[in-house]
Amino acid sequence: MLHRVDFLVVAAYAAVVIILGWMAHRRQSSSTDYFLGGRNLPWLVVGASILATAFSASSLLGGPGEAFHHGLLWLQLQVGDLIAVAIVVYFFIPALRGRELTTAYEFLESRFDLRVRWFASALFQLQVLFRAGVLVYGPALALSTLTDLNLSSTIVIVGAVAAAYTVLGGITAVVWTDALQVGVVVAGLGACLAQIHTGMDGGLAEAFSIASEAGRTRLVDTAAPLNSARSWPGAVFGYGILALAVFGTNQQTVQRYLSCRSVAEARRAAWTGWFLGLLITALTLVLGVALYGYYRVHTGALDSEIAADAILPFFVANELPPGLAGLLVAAILAAAMSSLDSALSSLATTCEVDFLSRLRPTDDAGTLRRARWLTLIAGILATAAALALAGRGTLLALAVRVMGWFAGPILAIFILALRKHRPPARVMLVAAVLGTVVVLLASIPGPWPEWARPGIWSAALGTVVTLAIAVPFVRRSESS
Repeated sequence: MLHRVDFLVVAAYAAVVIILGWMAHRRQSSSTDYFLGGRNLPWLVVGASILATAFSASSLLGGPGEAFHHGLLWLQLQVGDLIAVAIVVYFFIPALRGRELTTAYEFLESRFDLRVRWFASALFQLQVLFRAGVLVYGPALALSTLTDLNLSSTIVIVGAVAAAYTVLGGITAVVWTDALQVGVVVAGLGACLAQIHTGMDGGLAEAFSIASEAGRTRLVDTAAPLNSARSWPGAVFGYGILALAVFGTNQQTVQRYLSCRSVAEARRAAWTGWFLGLLITALTLVLGVALYGYYRVHTGALDSEIAADAILPFFVANELPPGLAGLLVAAILAAAMSSLDSALSSLATTCEVDFLSRLRPTDDAGTLRRARWLTLIAGILATAAALALAGRGTLLALAVRVMGWFAGPILAIFILALRKHRPPARVMLVAAVLGTVVVLLASIPGPWPEWARPGIWSAALGTVVTLAIAVPFVRRSESS
């Protein structure tokens, strides 16, 4: 269990992020400040925030557990990310930044109609709400492992802290706290690796040698099922399509591009986010491989039945000295909140700008007040989703699966929206609805075997089905 010093470290971290939220709150004078930081945020900080949005507590807790059991195969996903970011930088960002947008889905209304905008925004909100539940559940699981608190209590605590500073400071608080949280995560990972190094006679080199002999340092597994993210086609192409949807159409990321000062700075932010993501993902996987070597030497110290997501919390509770354990718990909270705050901010932004501002217009001061209430409501819903999702699969698999359910049809809409010639709005809407239905039906348990489910290809399936229905109508419009 945690020492008193550890609780002080965690409390100090929570106090700092709340203070940052309050400082951002004092500088706000309009809804544009709240939603987009006045379109004047530094690209380097925005880039760190892009990484922090994608790197959640699911990644921090799930990454070491993934590598402990399967090695470095998850690193292949960074290739899919790289391809996706390159496409977004050269095609999506110029199109989105060429207009005075607040949400990504305003772009769709200008290319199709209001119905398509509302459908894409609603899909995004469903996607983020489910993912937000995973984001709250991850750190709450770790805290319940490390403290005497039960899981439900820790879920409520994590959701409340993240909601508090996001309600106060909007996107400015989110971006600056994200940058701080990336630093805390790196420090926490470094502390774990240092402890493993000092806890083995041969240091980290011995741990990696043991892991290598057990096949934990492989980067590619040609025998992995194609619907798994551990297969290279699934990681590069299946996940790459999901990453393209996340980087190019997801309001959490697009909101950051729109917060930069120019197209050039938005592009730099996107590349920075990918590069930092590569480094931190590699760190979590290397830590998992090192933990494997460590516990092969310290046999009996680790319960053979322990869940993958609980390996890092177990190491923290039993191996790290007071103070460092608190730093790691702060890192888990940082990873959680850096993703959760973005989810809450983007949910409030899309709900206000895409729906309420159209249905019940108000002045700017009213919009700002309503946005803060919406952020609070989003925090409550995310906490409720976490309570519902608790215990339903490993964190990494659960997070990726939820994202894939809705991402494909949204991506297909954006792909066609970027074209000069497009299908009629009603066709695009029907195609996207059918694409979503197909993915959900294919993903639920049914008479088909596990290998036949889309898995990591869920986003690709939704994209292909939606495009297959809509593209023939594009060709008709071009020939007419």
